[in-house]
Amino acid sequence: MQQYYKLKLETVVFITDIVNISYYVLPKNYIFEGESHDFWEFVYVDKGELIITADRRRYLLKTGEMAFHCPGEYHDLQTIRNSTANIIVVSFCCDSPCMDYFRNKILLLNPFEKECLLRVVTESESAYEFFEKSAPGINMQKNPNAPFGSDQLLKTSLEQLFILIYRRQDGIGIRERRIGSNALQNHAIIVQRVQSYIRSHYAEKLTLEALAAQVNISVSQLKRTYKDQTGSSVIAYLTKVRISEAKRLIRESNHNFTQIAELTGYDNIYYFSRRFKEETKMTPTEYALSLRR
Repeated sequence: MQQYYKLKLETVVFITDIVNISYYVLPKNYIFEGESHDFWEFVYVDKGELIITADRRRYLLKTGEMAFHCPGEYHDLQTIRNSTANIIVVSFCCDSPCMDYFRNKILLLNPFEKECLLRVVTESESAYEFFEKSAPGINMQKNPNAPFGSDQLLKTSLEQLFILIYRRQDGIGIRERRIGSNALQNHAIIVQRVQSYIRSHYAEKLTLEALAAQVNISVSQLKRTYKDQTGSSVIAYLTKVRISEAKRLIRESNHNFTQIAELTGYDNIYYFSRRFKEETKMTPTEYALSLRR
């Protein structure tokens, strides 16, 4: 007679409770004042970038990345200046020893891990009546018509996600993304100086290299800092300033279009006309005619 042996299944991640599962579309200049609580929480950036505070230290979180807040840790968050961010926040209770691995790391999810997280979000939308879509309210209430086994699917999907991440044994050291106490202020000053220089020198043949030299940083740093602070590019701001000045010159009617192109830093009338239409949805001629109506 065949003898069978039962093998007890080991559980390495055991989530006991869910506090919040939300997808937030954070507006420009949004600031969450901060809190601490006795359960775990992670923040995942689905779109944009986010500045988070963990235990009074500030870090940058980019699209596709996740950071954990352990129980008792003070945390807050804010969007990058003049930029929005879409985030997923999940709060849960878990006493498993392996959770220590998730402290002080920023984790970039791979496609399969993102699928696990998507299952958590989609199951939450159907299982709970108040799946919050705008910060900061949290009011999860079970839908009486929730699909069969929704709680277990939520639980196992989260546990699977954590196991997959743990197995990789990699991540970005959170200190690598730490933002110094004066960094945000310094970044804002860089933007202000660049914009001021552009407003004073827009008629010149400006390049990114020349602008970066004015604030003593590399071109890549300039592009990244400006984008983080404003949500736009340096070239977009330069174009805006030049076209705004061109519109003023057209209104004054003291110069022809070729002269206006030269006065606003464009090499030729054709490129000037193209940029003008891209910015205003009208050609210079159409804009001039519109002033006479």
